[in-house]
Amino acid sequence: MTKPKIALFYDWLNQWGGAEKVLLDLIKLYPEAPIYTLVHDPKKTNWLPKNTKFITSFINKLPFSKNNPIFYTPFYSIALEQFDFSDFDIVISTTSTIGHCLLTPPKTVFVCYFHNTNRHIYQKKYTWPISLIISNYKKIDQIYSKRPDFLFCNSQTVQQRIKNTYKRDAKIIYPGVDTSFFIPSKTNPTEKYFLIVSRLVSHKRIDLAIKACHQLDQKLYIVGTGRDKNKLINLIESLNDSNIKLLGKVDNNKLLNLYQNCQALICPQLEDFGLTPLEAQACGKPVIAYNKGGLTETIINNKTGIFFKYQTVKSLILAINKFNPNNFSKDVCQKNAQNFSNIKFMLNFKKEIDLLWQNHQ
Repeated sequence: MTKPKIALFYDWLNQWGGAEKVLLDLIKLYPEAPIYTLVHDPKKTNWLPKNTKFITSFINKLPFSKNNPIFYTPFYSIALEQFDFSDFDIVISTTSTIGHCLLTPPKTVFVCYFHNTNRHIYQKKYTWPISLIISNYKKIDQIYSKRPDFLFCNSQTVQQRIKNTYKRDAKIIYPGVDTSFFIPSKTNPTEKYFLIVSRLVSHKRIDLAIKACHQLDQKLYIVGTGRDKNKLINLIESLNDSNIKLLGKVDNNKLLNLYQNCQALICPQLEDFGLTPLEAQACGKPVIAYNKGGLTETIINNKTGIFFKYQTVKSLILAINKFNPNNFSKDVCQKNAQNFSNIKFMLNFKKEIDLLWQNHQ
């Protein structure tokens, strides 16, 4: 079997989060593969290997595109269709928005790994006239969905969304975390606090955790950056609560320390999959999570975490009041996380790509 020439695609390289961690694993698998992307902001991507080759779309040259590429949404598909993949045997797109829009030659195997279907199109409700525009775009998106030869995805939740939205089957390959780095501490915590590790965007519902912890007079540390930073700062200031702190972006060692010493990670969001709950469990810590979406696939109720039923402050408060850290085993949490290691992800992903290439030849 000849070695295929591979190209990678990722929506935009201008932030850091779970999907970017998965991209890093793919880069480790295919270090010689160039990365095609809509936009690339070097100031926000120091986490990428220095020798990575990038090919950006024409949107990258437009004003403000690196900070807010959403502004150029009508031009996404046009930009992606300009990429030339004629020199490649396999194109692997990892996406949560528009990576299935790529045009590839018939000889090229096009694989799309979905973190989610387009949240803005399929998971939000709009009023007229925006709803009419969205409705028309959905018809076009159905055409785009036929372009990949094979679909992979990160969870049962996203698999079902793909089935409902595109009427196509997708194979689940669970992402993973570095279980050799995220490990339990050998010492006991000296401080009681809850933790959030997340991008600061509205659908992560960090506001619920802030309000809940404020009402319960509990310490809450929030790690992450994002466009809702100022909103959350204003919320914390309006509550006049010094127990709730935004820590911004922290280095890996600081993050490890925060995981190891927290009472629990709080996840108030509807996740497509969610890597941070696995990082917390790998550190021997339980998770308090919204009982819906990908989180239900990685957290064992009453063994590695507890769930709350409704995405409300009241429901989260009930869960925090119910939570007792002494009811959770450090070893059980760690063992569950080891089922989702990034080594397993890379082995499973490579196995599937090799099989597709073998069959294609």
